[in-house]
Amino acid sequence: MKYYVILLLGVVLFLNTKLIAQNNSDESVGIRAGFHSANMDFEGNKPDTAKSVNNFYIGFGREKQVTDLLYWGTGIEYFQNGLRYTNSSKRLLHTLSVPVNLKLKIGPVFGLVGAAANFKVSEKIVVGDNSLSPIDSDKSNWFDVPVFLGAGVKILFVSVEARYHWGLMEVRNGMHNRYFQLGAVVSF
Repeated sequence: MKYYVILLLGVVLFLNTKLIAQNNSDESVGIRAGFHSANMDFEGNKPDTAKSVNNFYIGFGREKQVTDLLYWGTGIEYFQNGLRYTNSSKRLLHTLSVPVNLKLKIGPVFGLVGAAANFKVSEKIVVGDNSLSPIDSDKSNWFDVPVFLGAGVKILFVSVEARYHWGLMEVRNGMHNRYFQLGAVVSF
């Protein structure tokens, strides 16, 4: 599964090279990466035994200036959602996400609002050193639509940003995805 994600991200990067080469002054392309902390909650509350799954996210994005202060962005990202039951037991949802956002930028500081289409690529239950695929009746939904808010600062060609996502669709057994991202964007 990891190879499929790497291949897909490589294809997206290859396709974006044309955008980089023909970059207009009002467009930019960049690579996003950073810390990703995910959990699932039930009606706004985490299950008592659940803890966050901490990992990374990586992706590519494109941004176009709409007005002096407003930007439109889209991209593709990979990350792992899920939850941890104990220190050695967790459910991982390998996810490809296609976010779209509006950015309001005043000087180097900006705020974000957006939504994404999240597609589950695979799902694993990890117990100790063993990794198992859940049976069909225990699998999480393959699709989610989170909305997100974020803020950041851009200095030269590097942005540091934080985003919080709220899943709108039930992922499994009445639970919804919630996740926080803190990372950097390098723009070309």
